[in-house]
Amino acid sequence: MSQRDDVDIGGTIDRLEEIAETLEDGEVGLETAKELREEADEKLTMLRDTLDVGDGDIIEIDGDELDGEITE
Repeated sequence: MSQRDDVDIGGTIDRLEEIAETLEDGEVGLETAKELREEADEKLTMLRDTLDVGDGDIIEIDGDELDGEITE
């Protein structure tokens, strides 16, 4: 299983929201804020890599093009 398959996208987003809320509260010290920022950067990079779908080109195919190509 690749790292891409191991990522819990929902859990990662939840953690990013927690970090954002903590930083927005302004109740943490500078060192803790720096650590949270670094954690958030790592998680964002991981999400970008996981969700990378190439150049974003969308292609359309119709059912006729699939005839004979579908196998079970």
